[in-house]
Amino acid sequence: MTSEDSEIIEGCKKQKPMSQKALYEKYSAKMFAVCLRYSRNKADAEDIFQDAFIKVFNVIKQFNFVGSFEGWLRRIFVNYALNYYRSGKKYLNIDDDETIGSETAVVWARFTREEILSAVNALPDNQRLVFNLVEIEGFSYDEVSVQMEIPNATARVLNFRAKALLKKALLDKENFNL
Repeated sequence: MTSEDSEIIEGCKKQKPMSQKALYEKYSAKMFAVCLRYSRNKADAEDIFQDAFIKVFNVIKQFNFVGSFEGWLRRIFVNYALNYYRSGKKYLNIDDDETIGSETAVVWARFTREEILSAVNALPDNQRLVFNLVEIEGFSYDEVSVQMEIPNATARVLNFRAKALLKKALLDKENFNL
């Protein structure tokens, strides 16, 4: 972390508007991208983004300069997005013996970032959230289970189904464009 970053964070802890503006300008694009990955549409992403930044400014005093500030910030945005959807949705409790197995990975390089993001956004909410947490954020299934308050097996099944739907959607799109 640079001394400039430390000064910005210290200023935010003292609720200095210029420091808050600097923090917002530095991280807003990255954090909005996180919100877009976890939301169904841009309006939801904007709501999550705005509310999560307010939360950051309210809890920034808890940041103790241990570890990455960006990682700490990202965790707040991810948790806020999960809570946003958890508050209005119930997740299917799947606790069966469905085979997870290894599936053929989608060759991501054949598709644009926009095509992939569009396919991810089209996933059902619970599958999209698990996919983002596991495949993009790098959470373990145990961590996802705790975050989303679902059984570990359910997280695995939801991620498996998300990857299968993504693969089908992207391959269908590829075949359509031929």
